Amino acid sequence: MNSIKVCLIPFFITFCASCSSGDGNKSERSRADSLVNEVIKGRMDIESLAKSSEFMYFNEKYFHEPADLRNIPKFDKVQIQVVTYRIYKHVTLENNRYKFKIHQAKEIYIPNKAFVYYQRSFEEMNRKAAASRDSIRLELPNDYAAILLKD
Repeated sequence: MNSIKVCLIPFFITFCASCSSGDGNKSERSRADSLVNEVIKGRMDIESLAKSSEFMYFNEKYFHEPADLRNIPKFDKVQIQVVTYRIYKHVTLENNRYKFKIHQAKEIYIPNKAFVYYQRSFEEMNRKAAASRDSIRLELPNDYAAILLKD
């Protein structure tokens, strides 16, 4: 009996850790996929999804290759638009530096990997602007997050 408890404890700890890793478990990703399909079918507005507290992710391949939103599948586009909206809703431009106003992915219901990717991108752009002694001017259009949701 004790050996069963000993074997189950590591399994339970591993299982719980994977569920809360912050990159979305299987049911969260399945729900996200269903919601994206609702947007594509016109039964849900993309802005409503973007402003919701529903978990959303996108294919990690887009972290590593440039994506032209005009040329990617609609499903992927909606996912990217929602995640990117949630990021930019919390970014400001102050003294030629991007300020990221959130500290954790779970605050905006996106995967940790996406959060870290964007966070590092902003940090890199800030470093480049600083290294240029601000001859590189960073930009952030007014209400950029909302612009991202437009086709």
